[in-house]
Amino acid sequence: MTNLLKARQGARAGSAYVAGSFFISGLLTYVFQGLSARYLGEAGYGDLIMLWSMTFLLVQVLWIGVTQTLGRFVSERLSRGEDPRPVISSVRRLQLALLGAFVCVYVLASPLITGALFRGSWALTVALLASVAAYAPEYFRRGTFNGHRQAARLGVLHVVESSSRALLAVVLLVVGTGVLGPALAIVLAPLIAVIAVRPTPHQLPEQEGGPFSAAKAFRFTGPVLLCVAFAQILMNGGPVFLSLLGGTRAEVGIFGAALILTRVPQYVMSPAIGALLPHASRTLATEGQRSLDRFVGRAAAAVGLVGVLMVAGTWLLGEWGIRLFAGEGFDTSRAVLVALALLAAFYLLAETLNQALFALGHARLAALGWLLGLPVSGVCMALPVSDPLYRVSLSLALGVFAAAVAQAAFYLTVRRWSSERSSSATGSRDPAAIP
Repeated sequence: MTNLLKARQGARAGSAYVAGSFFISGLLTYVFQGLSARYLGEAGYGDLIMLWSMTFLLVQVLWIGVTQTLGRFVSERLSRGEDPRPVISSVRRLQLALLGAFVCVYVLASPLITGALFRGSWALTVALLASVAAYAPEYFRRGTFNGHRQAARLGVLHVVESSSRALLAVVLLVVGTGVLGPALAIVLAPLIAVIAVRPTPHQLPEQEGGPFSAAKAFRFTGPVLLCVAFAQILMNGGPVFLSLLGGTRAEVGIFGAALILTRVPQYVMSPAIGALLPHASRTLATEGQRSLDRFVGRAAAAVGLVGVLMVAGTWLLGEWGIRLFAGEGFDTSRAVLVALALLAAFYLLAETLNQALFALGHARLAALGWLLGLPVSGVCMALPVSDPLYRVSLSLALGVFAAAVAQAAFYLTVRRWSSERSSSATGSRDPAAIP
């Protein structure tokens, strides 16, 4: 009992560390974005937001599976008293192979990337390649911290990354480096964090760990990776879509500032939503489907309330907020800001439904829900709306709304099927039902 209590206390302390670190790193990220917008102006910030959006779209798709695989299987082996080093070395080899493949494809596509995304700037093309590569060891370190349950160090890693990025950007912007200053800060921040925050020494288990295939283990994260990929296209692809639709670099900068501003609550809420899965799984295992339904209902209602407050706050204060955040030149319409607030609110709801489907063992349906949102968003971008910022904002919001609706329908269908199967199984065992 004492050990169980300590474990629970440790879990709560770990959650507090991670939540606190996300809050602090979020504030530092907004310092980085706000100062960059003010120093660079609309067009210069448009270049930076293209780099930012593409960096984290690619980083999430490429490296989140590494983090999840390490977190799951290192922890699993340590709990059995086995040496986790076969897991770590196997995942490292797989990540190096992924990095090599990415570099080769990127180099071949670099002329297209330079012309389509960065207006002929080879410096930004190199910065994108370097930033994605720099985040590989940082996401690897996140996975090892998760696996060894070193939550405090995981929190410090987030804070060091965001603080070094903000500090470097301030210094380089003041010196007068232009957009290359914050671009260099994006590249260097994860490397500084990895160098500064190392795992604590720990005694290896005496039992030797067996062989481990990271390629096979990666399969368990496949549907989750698809969820991440499709969701990131909708959440971070807006500046790219706007540019491809003919938006000027100044319009891309204004759109990026509005997107960053309206995602403040989402950035704070997403880690908490991500932590719902263990609670949902435990509720289903110990209390059954009806209790899970109540749990999901309460979570969705709470997230829905936050979404309503987000949209209402943006409608009331959004135009003032973006001028305060990025400067006077970043004026945009209330309609654009409210559409982006709806995008963030629907995204939080879809994330919550993801956790419910994961708990029921239907991650593929969660991925399918996100996939269905992509064509909805694409069709809406063809709407005859004169303002390109509003067209892209509305299209993304409707795409994520469609994903959330699809996931809600999948959950209701799956839980009904599960309940019917459970009732049928119970009825077949009922002595009264035997003639």
